[in-house]
Amino acid sequence: MAPTQIIRGLPFPKASWFSEKNIEDTLDYVPHDGDIIIASYPKTGTTWLQYVVFQILSQGELFPNIDDCIYKYAPYLEMSGTAVLENMEKPRVYKHHCPYNMVQKNDKAKYIYIYRKPEDTIISYYHFALSLGFETPELDEFFEDFISGNIGYGHYFDHVLSFFDHKDDENVLLVSYEKLLLNKREEILRIAKYFGDEYYQTLSENESIMDKVLEHTSFDYMKKNLSLTHPGEEGAKRKVNFFRKGTIGDGKQSLKPEQLKRLKDLAKKKLEGSDLLKEWFDE
Repeated sequence: MAPTQIIRGLPFPKASWFSEKNIEDTLDYVPHDGDIIIASYPKTGTTWLQYVVFQILSQGELFPNIDDCIYKYAPYLEMSGTAVLENMEKPRVYKHHCPYNMVQKNDKAKYIYIYRKPEDTIISYYHFALSLGFETPELDEFFEDFISGNIGYGHYFDHVLSFFDHKDDENVLLVSYEKLLLNKREEILRIAKYFGDEYYQTLSENESIMDKVLEHTSFDYMKKNLSLTHPGEEGAKRKVNFFRKGTIGDGKQSLKPEQLKRLKDLAKKKLEGSDLLKEWFDE
């Protein structure tokens, strides 16, 4: 697995493109009024949600490549730093993977957080680490790192709960990966309404724009049209595909029954009293 660096008590990825300064600046940055912040734990649908946001705001027009997104259209603050935000037009869209309780807030900014079933998150995170060329352990060892929180951005359940505790805040919108996949049109309209009635009306009243948004944010379209040029260590660049399967249930097929049981037992303990327990495990 990629090495980590502990900053303010949380493990962050440690690599040449994740400087301690950029991470510190991300944690200290105070959003401006009207900013749209996409937040998530890694590999829960961040890039997908980012393109949903672009498409809603631009009426189906904006579809930049991933390389341009990281520093220009929706900067990934831990990589890009915060200085790039000063040159952006409003509404500014940017993203980070930090827990809610570690970042600065602004009641007039909008936070949109996507989350995903934990077993699928593990598998997606594992394959993504492999694709980046990190020295990734076998899946069994990766599983142990994940459930212990000994991994970039720490413990998944803690991370999701940090945002779930604010699900009723007016300026926080939670998006389920599974619901977005299964009820895409309804979820896109819900997100549009959160951004403003004008966005909702455009999509609900103009079928051609809605069709364009649905096409551009389909898994097949994104997989075909998007990839990342990863900086790599010592200047070695490599193409990375962000989109592997885009399905539900990969975790149940890839993890051992004993691992799935341990994950569920841990969830019961960590998520006691939360609606998440029912959403993820009440089947």
